[in-house]
Amino acid sequence: MTSRAVQLFGSISMMAICLCVSPVWGEAIHSADGVMTLQGFPRPKDAIAPAQRAHIQAAIAAYEKDKAARGVREKAEGPYRYPFFPQAGIQGQDLYLSNFTDLDPRSGDTMIRDWDCTDYTYDGHSGHDSLIRSFREQAIGVPVFAALGGVVVEAHDGEPDMNTVWSPDNMANYAIIDHGSGFFGVYFHFRRGSLAVAPGQTVTSGTQIGLTGSSGFSNWPHLHFETDTATNWVEPSTGPCNPGESLWVSQPPVDRAFGANEFYLSPGTISVPDRDTWLLDPFPRTSTFVKGFQTVGSLMDLHNLPANADYDVRVLNPHGQVVGEFSGPFGNSELFELAFLFFNFRLDLNIVGNWRYQMAINDSFVVDAPFKVVATSRQVVNRPPNRITARLSPPHPVEGQAVTCVVQSGLLLRDPDFDIVSYRYEWRVNNRLVRAVTSAGLTDLLAAGVAHSKNKVSCRVTPTDGKKAGPATTVNGTAVAP
Repeated sequence: MTSRAVQLFGSISMMAICLCVSPVWGEAIHSADGVMTLQGFPRPKDAIAPAQRAHIQAAIAAYEKDKAARGVREKAEGPYRYPFFPQAGIQGQDLYLSNFTDLDPRSGDTMIRDWDCTDYTYDGHSGHDSLIRSFREQAIGVPVFAALGGVVVEAHDGEPDMNTVWSPDNMANYAIIDHGSGFFGVYFHFRRGSLAVAPGQTVTSGTQIGLTGSSGFSNWPHLHFETDTATNWVEPSTGPCNPGESLWVSQPPVDRAFGANEFYLSPGTISVPDRDTWLLDPFPRTSTFVKGFQTVGSLMDLHNLPANADYDVRVLNPHGQVVGEFSGPFGNSELFELAFLFFNFRLDLNIVGNWRYQMAINDSFVVDAPFKVVATSRQVVNRPPNRITARLSPPHPVEGQAVTCVVQSGLLLRDPDFDIVSYRYEWRVNNRLVRAVTSAGLTDLLAAGVAHSKNKVSCRVTPTDGKKAGPATTVNGTAVAP
């Protein structure tokens, strides 16, 4: 590890950094002065256990045989297209689409190719993996929806849902839906007890079918969404390595943009988290500290940290004076898709008032977060989440199509105490409540067929930290004919 420029000013007496990224678990590098730790954190993987894969193939074959025996013939009403990714949340914010299918028929970890001719996949992978951020969000609930209407072919529940070991012995909770045109949607790794559909049931696009989990052959809470035919899986996304027509109305891109998707302060020292600790998110969150010497920990979740990136972290007192600064290179010689960064400061919080924590990466501000210093512990109180905005997509719901309610306020600084925020979605049609759900996701869906032409549709969203609710917002639209 090369030496780095270190600047300590004013009242900072201790700082530690952990940048948890790498293609291999277990690598750890410590600088000579103990300032920096770099620990491996691989891209999560999953699969369908061989026994369940065989069962699914047999179930689809039996289902097709029964359809043929009954003389069922499908009538295509238009091109086969997924209108949305079937999981609550926004890709690149509270969701991260980390893996696509492997289009390279050869075996081996280096013999991989996604639809964009890059390596956002792994050997033999057959679906799209979309990660949520922690088991705490899984516990709140992140809904999974039917991407299109159809008939439930197979469903299974009851398996443990917090797996972090990639094992073919782990069975998953899942649902298989016949979406027509010869395609089947495979929805895998549900949270135990969340399955909301049964074999033979007819569903419409946008129907909630379960909640995101980590059941089965999985080491991270996520949705594995796969497109199957009666004989094989297919890649619905198209690009230079998979030409043809996309099976998406709006195809999810490979997320290569740099972004900070989580930030919070914590009282006391944050230790180096292994994967299980990180997913459990056990560190207390606060933005209020008592006057005097305090250890202030901070933690940040980054995506696509550029190679050879530099950082500059500052703490400012209520007078705007920089009382502490630490800067230098991260030392990452390549881009890191998943990066987990923490600092621990020993600070003399000697002035009551509003302080600021700032971080810049490559000379661009990533975080500018306020925190409070108070005179006594009795003044440390919980505050409700900040005000949000929302919109409907499309703005005027279309009869026969699902409609999405989108929270637009982003992720950073959603709550003045840096608490995890969940959302209470309440859907009404002509002022009648038709759906109510509490979700960790930044979106929710009203299923196709619930609203008809000229109906008044509203979505009321209330943010909460589990103790206090923030201001609610309501968005309205009038349904139109297709």
